[in-house]
Amino acid sequence: MQIRRSYRILIAVFLLALFARLYFSFQTPYLDNPGYLIKRYTENILDTGRPLFYDQLSYNGREVLYSPLWHYILSVFSIVFGNAALKLIPAIFSSLLVFVVYLLSKKIVDNDELALFIALMSGFIPVVFINSLISASVYSLAIPIMFYLIYLFMELDEKKAGRFVAFSFFLSLLHPVSILFSLGLLAYYFLSSSENMKIGSLKEEVMIFNFISTFFIQFLIYKKAFLEYGLSVIWHNVPTQILGSDFDIFAILYMIGALTLVFGLVGITTGVIKKKDRILLLSGFALATLILLWLRLLEPGIGMMFLSVALVVSSAYTLNIFSNYLGKTKLPHHRLGFIMIILGLIVLSLVVPSFVFASRHIKEDVPSAYEILVLEWIRENALPDVTIVAPLGKGHIMTSVAEKRTVIDDNFLLAPETSERYNDIEKLYSTKSEVEALEIIAKYNIDYVFIPIETELEHGRLKWIDDESCFKGIFFGTPKVYQVVC
Repeated sequence: MQIRRSYRILIAVFLLALFARLYFSFQTPYLDNPGYLIKRYTENILDTGRPLFYDQLSYNGREVLYSPLWHYILSVFSIVFGNAALKLIPAIFSSLLVFVVYLLSKKIVDNDELALFIALMSGFIPVVFINSLISASVYSLAIPIMFYLIYLFMELDEKKAGRFVAFSFFLSLLHPVSILFSLGLLAYYFLSSSENMKIGSLKEEVMIFNFISTFFIQFLIYKKAFLEYGLSVIWHNVPTQILGSDFDIFAILYMIGALTLVFGLVGITTGVIKKKDRILLLSGFALATLILLWLRLLEPGIGMMFLSVALVVSSAYTLNIFSNYLGKTKLPHHRLGFIMIILGLIVLSLVVPSFVFASRHIKEDVPSAYEILVLEWIRENALPDVTIVAPLGKGHIMTSVAEKRTVIDDNFLLAPETSERYNDIEKLYSTKSEVEALEIIAKYNIDYVFIPIETELEHGRLKWIDDESCFKGIFFGTPKVYQVVC
């Protein structure tokens, strides 16, 4: 009876997290810039049955390299749900994380009520919450799978080894972030060895399999990138201007949640000191993530998603210690009050930031109805082979909605001269010199200039665009569009 009650509560937590995601994601019919790239690749599979490995629109035409498994998954669901699948399916997958975290927490503390509490926390981690709204992100599936693998590995036996191998293989085919999981296992091995803890021959065998199979699959998929860039492929051909830029550590910590950070770090520290094997496993994963972030091999936002979930699970150990301490004091009758205080802190540090960031994300990162109307006009009225220039953060929206060639987007792998192009486009939108602007326009054979309101707010109004002998105004609102006529 108790088990059925726990599962009913867990399903309610899942539905709460899912409905919260759907509430925000369906406030707009559109996607953000990365979402439109996923949409294009998915629609190409629906139309042709094959992945898009040569993109005629991106960077004026270039080869693209990626694993198409996620796009095939979305295309199957799109047959049933249409474009709504790009929001519905990632929201469902991301919400499944509450079940995985519940299982992990039960392994760590063997406290059903506390495990449900941690599952609730995992449903509203800000950085994970907003990722599954309007981006159709592959991480909405990769994160639950990776932590399910950690759950299987905690008490690995012959029965679970088969599932571990299957899900490990699936994750490797799904996304290169599978390398993070392999490195996390490696870090766990070193941490265990440093504490003279035996992990068992079966775990060592599956670790070796995971490490070899993951890197072999990644090499097969991305071998052309390995051959072209060598070891520097780990930076994904990202422009040096972006790679060397600093990120706002305080904003990212806010996206993780203060409660998650404090309880998670205390849990990891205490668990390592007490040589708790399951905490060491989470610690190895967190350590690998931090090292990759420090070396700039992971985007901060992506790294923080995985790190935040690890910290939430580790929080179970902290709260269990605290709960046991209360039971030994003379204050057990205040237990309900302490629960209400912790629940209030969760709302303030996780739920509220999740909703605030979700609202801001939809408002700032999704194109407006007028912007879509402008791009649809370009698609219907401009010649098929024209090139339209737009800021980096609008590249995929241009190719997906306007269906015209662009100069730059953030799909950098195998893209030509990314640093040079990034510098030129930044210069085009910031320069006061018409001569300099025309040189860049001629260099990339630009036919249309797209000027979103964000660019004008950042760089000010473009003065050189006023030359009517060279630029014909098409749209004058937000955004502005000019045709190059000289």
